[in-house]
Amino acid sequence: MIRIIILFLYLCTCMKLNLTIILFLLGLEVQAQTLDKNHLLLDGSLSDNEIRGKEFVFNDVKKAFDNLSDTTTLYVKPWVYWVDNPDDPIVVTGQNGKEPFGMVVKTKKLSIIGLGTDAQDVVFASQRGQMQGAVGNFTMFDFHVDELSVENLTMGNYCNVDLIYPKNTELSRKRRSDAITQAHVGYVHGHRMSARKVRFISRLNLNPLNGAEESSYDSCHFECTDDALNGNAIYRHCDFDLYGQKPFWSTYGHGPLFIDCDFYVKSHNKEIVFCKQGGPVSVSNSRFHAPEDCYIGWTTYPQKWLRCYQHNFVLNGRPYVIGNRQPENTVILDSIGQIPFLNISQHEIRQTAPSLFRITSEPGVTWSVTKGFERFATITPVLNEQQPGTIEVRLTNEEDEIADFCLVATAIDRREAACHIVLQPSVLPPPVFSLKPVIRIKDKVATLVYDLDLQGRRDESRIIWKRDGIPVRVSHVSPQRTYQLTNADAGHLITASIEPRHQRSGFGQIVEVSSYIKSIKKKHVIIEELETDFHDFPTDTQPVIHEGYWTVDGYKPADTEEYPWSFTTDKPMWEYGEGFNGAVGMGLLQAQRGARLMYTPLQGNYHDVSLELRVDPTKTAGQGFGSATGQYMDVCIKFDTKTLTGYGLRIIRTVKHSKAVDFLLVEYKNGRVRPLTPSVSATCYRTGCTIKVEYIKGLLYAHVETTTPRPDDSDLPHVVDLSLEVPDNQYGGLHIQHTGSCGESTTMLHQLKARWEQH
Repeated sequence: MIRIIILFLYLCTCMKLNLTIILFLLGLEVQAQTLDKNHLLLDGSLSDNEIRGKEFVFNDVKKAFDNLSDTTTLYVKPWVYWVDNPDDPIVVTGQNGKEPFGMVVKTKKLSIIGLGTDAQDVVFASQRGQMQGAVGNFTMFDFHVDELSVENLTMGNYCNVDLIYPKNTELSRKRRSDAITQAHVGYVHGHRMSARKVRFISRLNLNPLNGAEESSYDSCHFECTDDALNGNAIYRHCDFDLYGQKPFWSTYGHGPLFIDCDFYVKSHNKEIVFCKQGGPVSVSNSRFHAPEDCYIGWTTYPQKWLRCYQHNFVLNGRPYVIGNRQPENTVILDSIGQIPFLNISQHEIRQTAPSLFRITSEPGVTWSVTKGFERFATITPVLNEQQPGTIEVRLTNEEDEIADFCLVATAIDRREAACHIVLQPSVLPPPVFSLKPVIRIKDKVATLVYDLDLQGRRDESRIIWKRDGIPVRVSHVSPQRTYQLTNADAGHLITASIEPRHQRSGFGQIVEVSSYIKSIKKKHVIIEELETDFHDFPTDTQPVIHEGYWTVDGYKPADTEEYPWSFTTDKPMWEYGEGFNGAVGMGLLQAQRGARLMYTPLQGNYHDVSLELRVDPTKTAGQGFGSATGQYMDVCIKFDTKTLTGYGLRIIRTVKHSKAVDFLLVEYKNGRVRPLTPSVSATCYRTGCTIKVEYIKGLLYAHVETTTPRPDDSDLPHVVDLSLEVPDNQYGGLHIQHTGSCGESTTMLHQLKARWEQH
């Protein structure tokens, strides 16, 4: 044995390995004399007396990092090292608009090496997350290091995960909360980061040292939900416990490469995609372990230009093509040794024919057009020494429909890149009227009657109906020729403006017409009801409160004052469009945080009122909103829109649950809100959600249900029923207030029905 050790030392010396590292590899004890200013030891098991006089030995993680030189190797003995004190009751906040950090480390070159026999023996830990001990996405480390390497240790944010430490159970610790929230491990600002035999533990937004220009992981373990992994890295021999659906937020650029990796699906999700926002991903010799009926995709909504690569990939032991629902996204290679990325200067082009543009890739690639669309594009090589691999593309489209196709570059080694082209037809003059527009009223319906010389093309005119100059119905998708009259129209002038257009023209000159009678007589009104699916809803900001009108604006309620967000008044607060994630089809979406709708009925003394709202939250897991930072939606009736007084149902995300929201009845009084009932946590705020709020004979009642089945992993209620006797008031206004962040956290409004009974 001694001869083997001597031979090993000789070989290591020949290879110029540091003597201290050699001793570690042999499992021998480190002596203080082997350390210096560039080689430090961290040992949490030592007392202050035991390290007294030992200049390069520390028992406190912060002191060790405070003593780094420009180039440091930090050796770490088995222990749990709290980067942030988990017993400190303070709620930490970030500085200068950044998230709060447990520790900011700045140096040039740093290596951190755990000295345990297993990576779980050395643990760097924190226990804070968004609204769980922190305001903002708490991040354990923020490394400003040109070259960082970490080895044989664990980095974990145990906000939502139990810290189990087998070597000394007294150092174990229960999670802070069961509700999963944004809790990070770390960022790296520098050139290179490498991790070997490191366990990265968190849940949402893991961030396992993301951010370096070059990142690599070897034989590492990851536990995470969504928006978690490093999208610019190479992963070799790693394993992943996936508790969510989309481990990457984005992988734009060359994306990650997985070689000989295992993925274990730990949730009940039947669809797993690598990336939420899309981007390249490459997978080689890797394995997914998931339910038999699970679908594995590249991204939720794959773009046509996307190209991802796979080689020898299996799902539960059987060959599987990732993203097979859109096969052009997947390139199957015979082998993958490095990231098979083919650069291209543009991925998307939306233009109107005729058009001419240049696009560049690598020299020697072959360019082609999607089969069947060759007539729309002519490709000519460009001799350009400054940009070799450039072509000129001439686009033409004299047909009536949009041409939607890809321009594809293929390298000799079968790498691909694509540019998605959406080509509008060449523009023709706007159509002329063969019958000038006029408003006719019959059976409580106003109709704009007109004819255009469309020459067989589709009418895409924009029609806006107005009452006394304020829009009440608009064309979002197709011309809205009719307008259903209501009580609010009685005694007012109804006008309609039309901008003529067909599918190949621009808009013509606006023509505005009004009814021949100067007002709408009462015989043309309908009962006191309101119903809309929002397809013709005016989304431009309309902040004025008028009887019979919608107020469409933004508002920051008083109970969100502690959260620093705002909106801009020069952009709409709402938009009508197509949904995504859990929001299905078309509907009304919040365009900015603080979006508000209020309907003010005609003056009267209102008694019983009912409101039914059908919605689709974009979030699919039942959490409804981006985070528990005062994000809610209030649905109110019996509401005075001028003083902000009335009753309603609040739907709010809290720190209690990560896959459910809370429901409670509330009272508004001059803009201030107080709860009327205890809150109920439930899982029904999902796709196909129906919200009913009623006031009938002194009883305020709310009911919420969904067509989405109850999740298998929850025992919370899946239907909500709340009721309370409350004093009557004379108000009949409706009020919908959304304080959640937008984009991935919106709620699509599909249909609204309201009915009033007046005294």
